[in-house]
Amino acid sequence: MSPREVARPVIAESWQRSLAASVDPDRHEAPVVFAPDEVADLRGEHPLAAAVPLLRHTLAMDETIMIVTDTAGTILWCEGDNKTRHSAERVHLTEGSRWSEDAIGTNAMGTALATGRSVTVHSNEHLVRKYHTWTCAASPIRDPHTGTLLGVVDVSGPLKTMHPAVAPLVSAAAQLAEHHLQTHLRPRRPVLTLNFLGGVAASLDGRPLSLTLRNAEVLTALALHPRGLTAEQLALQLYGERGNPTTVRAELHRLRAQLGTVLLTRPYRLNAELSGDFLDVRTALREGRTVAAYPGELLARSDAPVVREERDDLAAALRRQVIDSGDVDALVSFADGAEDAEVLERLHTLLPAADPRHALVSSRLRRALE
Repeated sequence: MSPREVARPVIAESWQRSLAASVDPDRHEAPVVFAPDEVADLRGEHPLAAAVPLLRHTLAMDETIMIVTDTAGTILWCEGDNKTRHSAERVHLTEGSRWSEDAIGTNAMGTALATGRSVTVHSNEHLVRKYHTWTCAASPIRDPHTGTLLGVVDVSGPLKTMHPAVAPLVSAAAQLAEHHLQTHLRPRRPVLTLNFLGGVAASLDGRPLSLTLRNAEVLTALALHPRGLTAEQLALQLYGERGNPTTVRAELHRLRAQLGTVLLTRPYRLNAELSGDFLDVRTALREGRTVAAYPGELLARSDAPVVREERDDLAAALRRQVIDSGDVDALVSFADGAEDAEVLERLHTLLPAADPRHALVSSRLRRALE
């Protein structure tokens, strides 16, 4: 049977994709890509693990196997009566094998993944002839919060034993699984990264954002006030007493064009997992940990009160940490370009007289004390 002879478009299109991937109808068999211990690790990390007991209960039938795959088409769970499982194992229909279309051609699991829709593949609709004695029905399962595809659930069995009611049952089971996951999966929040030490760089889920200095100031204020701020409070944080809430609302409107639903209102706040260099430094200093890197001041050109206050606080706390640490290299780096008498005195004490830097520090210390 050629793709043109197949009556159903979904199968014909799948055959075309499979043949384009160089799947050989006479020679191919599903590749086993993971060992049992690796499958166990994948199961433990997979979000569909929470739905497997429900699927197992719903789809338990004689002379069939229930299969759950990940988005790559890898079988993570394969359960059913022993006789059918033994038959399935002989054709690599087993845990750890991959059933994507490009790996094994047209099959319900791979085609459901490729199309995002429920699919039944009967007998010789399978591209690979080895599977013509099997019929399978599969439905995709999506994250109920994001719509992201998580994998598929499938029921497979010998051609003679598969009842027509299996396909709608599998589809219903997938819907039940999604409903179950709605209460068991926490919705993933986008990741907003703010790197404002020594420059202005930000990204949302890895996508770079194009920010003005004022944008960065707004984001700094909201990052430092996770519970949110009103337009009036933001105006005070950004402009001081001369701040105008109308101006702030206009800034927020422009920023929302890049952030979308990450920027919430009433009050204004960020609905995201926040990360960033100044936040990391802030946390390290509060926890008494050594700051690993400090590429520069927080938004050095900003005169916004909220930024200026945080910048001064970070600099003061970092200065104290460096002085107390007695780390010569950190002190030298911190003293670079700054005539800070206390830092220079600490360096003067720690540096051996034979160190070439000692004379330079002595000279700078005299100037700082004049």
